[in-house]
Amino acid sequence: MSRRQPVVVLTSAGGGLAGLAELLRGDGLTVRESPLQSFEPPADWTALDSAIRHLDKYAAVAVTSPRAAEVFAGRVAEQRGTGLAGPAVWATGDATAAPLERVFAVVRLPSGLQTVDGGAASMLGSAMLAGRVGSPVLFAAGDARREELPSMLRAAGIQVDEVICYHSVLADETTARRAVAGADVVLVSSPRVAALLAKVSSRDERPALVAIGPTTAAAARHARWSPDAVARRPTVEAVAARIRDLVSRR
Repeated sequence: MSRRQPVVVLTSAGGGLAGLAELLRGDGLTVRESPLQSFEPPADWTALDSAIRHLDKYAAVAVTSPRAAEVFAGRVAEQRGTGLAGPAVWATGDATAAPLERVFAVVRLPSGLQTVDGGAASMLGSAMLAGRVGSPVLFAAGDARREELPSMLRAAGIQVDEVICYHSVLADETTARRAVAGADVVLVSSPRVAALLAKVSSRDERPALVAIGPTTAAAARHARWSPDAVARRPTVEAVAARIRDLVSRR
């Protein structure tokens, strides 16, 4: 009798970690893509567009998610063009930087030597402070963003103006429960999704949990479901490596 292929469930939203499902299927795994969070445009673009019109007043812009970067860069390109020299633009990683680099001449990332106890937003805040970022800072984010970055900057006396680029919509409990039924490994890439799955899943039937990073891992632990693995970086290769490792041990 042939051995059943492990079932991996990816709960990240469509467009996130593009190519991961195909990579894992190439390893012989059964992959189900079951996004448990979707995104919608803001009901009103006024605040974001006003910030873009007055972009020159900001010493820096901070962006902590690829989705926010895509929306922000698109609105900037429409209103201001591309190849902009300023202000200083900071991003948490390559996926977030990519859309911004199509619009701004220079996008800064935290140094690979930068270490901080926390997620990507905390690392970015630490890097910005080390780089003596000026004030005010424009923080372009989603409505469910975490507080680490603006809190760090404000504690250092820097004014932070926040603008919403998108709204997050969480799946209902029934959908979440069905998504992970029969899974051997489940990937979570959002703190809200981690909390949702912990709420709806039975402790004695939970699959192995992979968190995309320390912030999501912390949310899972807070919800009393400790991850079995945490990706070293929020990239396709790093996440795939963690999933392969878990599957090999099951």
